[in-house]
Order: sequence, then C-alpha cells, then structure tokens
Amino acid sequence: MADFLNIGLTGLMAAQAKLTVASHNIANADTPGYSRQSTVQTTQPSQYMGYGYVGQGARVVDVQRSYDQFLHRQLLQSQSQASYYQSYRNLIAPIDDLIADPDLGVSSAMAQFFDSVNEVANNPSSIPARQTMLSQSEALVNRFHLLSDRIEEIDAALQQNVSLATQQITQYGQQIARLNQEITRALGVGNGAAPNDLLDQRDQALAELSKLVNVHAVVDDRGIMNVFIGNGQALVQGMESATLATRPDPAQPMRTQVTYQIGTGAAQILPEQLITEGELGAMLAFRRDTLEPVQDQLGFLALALAVKFNEVHASGYGLDGSTGSAYFSGIDLSATTTGSAGSTVTVPFASSVDLGALRPDTYILSNTNGTLTVTRQSDGKVFDVSANSVIDGLDFSGVTLQTGETAVISPYRNAASKIGVAITDPRQIAAAEEDPTGTLAPGSGPADNRNALALAAIQTDKFLYANASGQPTATLQSVYARTVSAVGAKASEVINGATASQALHEQIRAQRDSLAGVNLDEEAANLIRFQQAYLAASKVMQMSQRLFDSVLAIAS
Repeated sequence: MADFLNIGLTGLMAAQAKLTVASHNIANADTPGYSRQSTVQTTQPSQYMGYGYVGQGARVVDVQRSYDQFLHRQLLQSQSQASYYQSYRNLIAPIDDLIADPDLGVSSAMAQFFDSVNEVANNPSSIPARQTMLSQSEALVNRFHLLSDRIEEIDAALQQNVSLATQQITQYGQQIARLNQEITRALGVGNGAAPNDLLDQRDQALAELSKLVNVHAVVDDRGIMNVFIGNGQALVQGMESATLATRPDPAQPMRTQVTYQIGTGAAQILPEQLITEGELGAMLAFRRDTLEPVQDQLGFLALALAVKFNEVHASGYGLDGSTGSAYFSGIDLSATTTGSAGSTVTVPFASSVDLGALRPDTYILSNTNGTLTVTRQSDGKVFDVSANSVIDGLDFSGVTLQTGETAVISPYRNAASKIGVAITDPRQIAAAEEDPTGTLAPGSGPADNRNALALAAIQTDKFLYANASGQPTATLQSVYARTVSAVGAKASEVINGATASQALHEQIRAQRDSLAGVNLDEEAANLIRFQQAYLAASKVMQMSQRLFDSVLAIAS
C-alpha cells in the first residue's frame, strides 16, 4: 500500500510539473523570443520483487525548450539582411524622390535657366528678357541650395542615427554579457539544468542585435555565449563586452566614424567596410555609396556649370560696355581640409582648368614612409604623386603630409551650397561679342547676340567626362541624368532586396515558430490531458488510502 501511495505521489508530482510548464507556455505565448517548453519524464528505478522488477512510478528529469541552433543562426542572418535592405530602402527613398522630382530637381531649373538665356539671345537689347534671365539664374542657384541643404539635413540625421545604433549595440552587448553571468550561476545552482527563460532572453537580445549589425555567436561548453560582429570583432567575450561609439574622423572632421573598445584597451577605428549588414551596415553603406556621391555629383554639376558659363561670359560685353566679369560667384577652384595629424592640406585645380578631366569623386591622400599617394575612392585606383601630380584635373604637387598622416579631399562636396549669382544689373549680362558702345572695338550695337548664343549653347555642349582620347562625352543635363539614373537603379535594387530578404526572413521565422512557438490550442489540449493525469494519480493515492483503512479496520 505504501508502494501504491508513493507511485501515485510520483504521478501526481509529474502531472503537476506538466501543468505548471503548460501554464508557463500559455502565459508567455506573446513574449518575444520565448521558446515553447516541455517536460522530460522517465520512470523511477524499478525494484526487484523476486518474481520480477516492479515499477516505482515516474519522475520529471528535465524541462527542455524547443530550440534548433542551425535554424536560429539562419534566423539571425536573415534578420540582418532584411534589416539592411529595409533600412537602406528607407534612407534612399527621400534622395531618390528629391533629385528625380521634376519640380524639385535641378534638371527643370537648368532647362528654364537656359530657356531664359535663349530669350536674351533672341532679344539681346531687351531689359525684361535680361531681368528674366537673372531671375531664372537665382531660381537655379536656389535649387542647388535647396538640394544641398536637404542632403545636409539627411546627413546630419544619419550621423545621429549612426551614433544611436552604436549605443544600442553596446547596450545589447552588455545585456548578453550580464545574461552570460546569470546563466553560468543558474547552471551551477541547478546542477547543469538549463535555465530556459534566461537562454531565451539571451537569444532575444542577440536577435535584436542582429537587426543592427551582422552577428555570429558561439556558445562554449560552459554555456557562455561569445558574440562577434562585422568581420569577426568580438562584441562579447564571456562576461566582458565591448563599447562602440562614434567620433569625428580626423581626416574628415565633419564625418563621424565608428570606434571599438574592449576592456582597458585603447579605442580603435572599426573600418566601416567590415560592417556589411543590419541597420548600421545600411547607414554606413548609404552614406558611402549614395549620399556622399550625390553630394559630390551635385557640387560637381554646380561647379562645372559656373566655370563654363563664367568662361564664356567673361569673353563678352554687356550693354554698359563691361567685360571680363564672372556671371556666377562662390566657386572655389581649390579644396582645403585638415589631415589626421593636423596638417592643413590645400589642393588646387590645375592652373588651366580642364573641365573634361574633372570627376565628381573623393580622394584619400596618404604619406607612407615619405611616399605620397592618392587613392580615388570610387574605384580604389592608387596614384603616386611623384610620378603624376595632376589627377582628374586636381594638382597635388604642392601637398605635404607628415609620415603616416592621411587626409581626405572632397573638392565638390559643398560646391552646390556656395554657388551664387554675381551679376545684379541686367545690363551687365555679356550677350555681345564686341563692345556695343564702340569704345573698345567697333561693334554691332545692342543687337549683337553672338556671345548670348555661345552661352545658350552650353546647355547642349559636350564638355564633361573626357574619354581616354581626351574627347568630352557629356553635357550638363546628361551628367545630372546619370546621377538620377544611378540613384534610381540603387533604389530599385534595395527595394527588390528588401522584398526578397523579408520574404526569406518570414519563411525562416515561420519555421522557427512552428518548432518553438506556443500553439494555444495544443496547450489547451495538454492542460486537459495533464489534468486527467493529475486526477488519475490522485485516485491511485485515494485507493491506497482506502486499502490502508480497510487493513486497519480488519486488524481492529
């Protein structure tokens, strides 16, 4: 009878444990990252009774969570990819809309400006036509300023978001390190039993981290998770986590860079090319591959337009006899920056500006053991300044850097924000090829429109992007169209990538949920089953008690 009672008690305790676990599953059905738990039940050691082994009931030996390591790794990777494309899509959309918009882009403003130039060419003596040209000039300049200001606003917001992302990565690293400590302690207290809820919390922190950056996690035989980000940088090592932050780039003070520090070591620069996925990877790639190139191309367009227009305008004469005057202002034919060691670096354009040789690019200067090199960022081509000091129309011959110092030259980055209109008097517009007043040369009078025609021809003149033979191949409009097309193609690429990566992530997450998610209908059925087992075990105990009472009654 004692055996009956003990066996019934073991069944009762096992059913109670199952009811508790099922209830825990139901309570956490909506908890992010929670994995369904189940009890592992086995028999109590049997007892030999002479005629054979007789069972002694049941016991619960473990509570396991539904977990597949391979599936979890796939989920993390797909999450990083999906976050990358979704973030990039959200970042590039405003730029794509801005430069392609017919009402906000530069293309329509340039067309209207050159229409007004043609009107002056048709009526060179007309003051209203000249005034319209000045108005359209201001409109074009304002359009450059508008686009430049908007891009700078996007850039400023991006810098803040990069800083916020590094803070969040640091916080998740600290959380995982803390959970490592708690899990290690729990494993010790529980004699190796898995602390499932803590493991789920750690996996969920890792999943949130994977939204920000690509991660790789390794769990050692002590249950400690070591986390690596980017291209293998350790974010969490045991109970210690690294700190990610941002600081101004010494070679580009207006641009932030990501720093990495673990333990008491010095903060190091984390090369952004190593961070290829997640929201942080998207922000860095967007800045490097889209935002800054658009800034450069917009500035390049403004500078090329101003330099070419000023060149032709300076050769003509206004109605007042003025000549040699610049039409556009604010164009600096040199680029100045500060090197990583504090050197002031100024790179002028070649003395005779060859517009066809110019490229809307960024150049990285380095002094390595006394050798000055220039690396073109767009294609990574390296130039030795001692062998060729004029690169893409920029003269690097006078540049000096300390050994080991670097500097970044972005000659067109801010040009669009600086362009202005130098002419204020419509009579000063140099539409004539000769002095209409006759004081300098016999002219054809106010009807002379030959220089205005030359100014109007700039619209369709190919004077940019010279080929290998030195022959220019692009007009102002085609250069801008190339920018719009490149951004549009990139936007289409990331939209397609976002759709595909999100679909893949949803598919993998559905697989994970089918394995580890809580099915409330299934748990409700389990509750009924476990309740019946509990009641049946209590009946066994009740029967044992009745038999014992019967024996006592007989004995008395």
